[in-house]
Amino acid sequence: MRSLKILAFVAASLASGLSSASALTASQILSQFNVVASTTLTSGHDIEGRVVAGEITGGATFYNNPHGTASSYAAINAIKIDSFNANINNGGSVNYQVSDAAHFNFNGGGSAGYQSTPFAISDFTTPLNALALQLAQLSANSTINANDPNNFTFKLTPDATGTAVFNLTTAQLSASRNIVFSGTAQTIIINVTGTSFVDTTNFNANSFLNTHIIWNFENATSLSFTGWHGTVLAGNAAVTNSSAMEGFLYANSFNGNGELHDFGFAGTLPPVVTPNSPVAQVPEPGALALFLAGALSLMGLAALRRRGLRRLPEAALAH
Repeated sequence: MRSLKILAFVAASLASGLSSASALTASQILSQFNVVASTTLTSGHDIEGRVVAGEITGGATFYNNPHGTASSYAAINAIKIDSFNANINNGGSVNYQVSDAAHFNFNGGGSAGYQSTPFAISDFTTPLNALALQLAQLSANSTINANDPNNFTFKLTPDATGTAVFNLTTAQLSASRNIVFSGTAQTIIINVTGTSFVDTTNFNANSFLNTHIIWNFENATSLSFTGWHGTVLAGNAAVTNSSAMEGFLYANSFNGNGELHDFGFAGTLPPVVTPNSPVAQVPEPGALALFLAGALSLMGLAALRRRGLRRLPEAALAH
């Protein structure tokens, strides 16, 4: 009986896990959202795409120029929304989980709905943190030329998949005065170690770089940008900006003094596991649940059979 209970518990746990099988992957989040702030978000400027936040404490205009995605999430997705006035454009709606005290001017037929798409902040932070950790472990295959701060060059030498990987420090990046890229790559991963970075760099880029760069500030706690280009992963950092950031942003908190422009990541993320990894040999949750369900049935039949056999001598004596 104890074995039956254990199997039943495991099967039930797997079944509950399967109910969240439609959870977004890191790739989907990077391509379908503009910003994820796990704690607080406030901004006095446009945020063009979909927003996810633990608490929104202020805002001006949201969903101003979304690039168009298939996500079922609303324009604003927050656990809690404080009292402020803001515009939501292009038919965007609000999806709140606990409370909404804001006054939104919906331009295009949107509305505010309590848990219109139920979610937890961890639905977003868990895959994004895993991605940041994975990218931080990649070996560099490309180098920077920092001899001239006014021509701080990322020299792209991608691998066979078209991915160029850089590893540098916030101190190195802070020394740059003008960032340029030489060569070509389909995906550009830039791992930046260090706890803080204040941007004083002239960084001009195009829409391709906006959608194909990932800046991975995995262990940063404070980031201050003027203008920036590409996806920024900084799940532990308080992030501010003073002019437009062109791409997806993941932060612990965001205080916007500049716009966030919606350029979804369009590069290719590395696979979560390699074909030879032991993790790849673990059965998928669905297959494992089916296996356990079958095992549970067989053990149940065996238990019934044992009870029947125990009763057999009593039945024989009755005759």
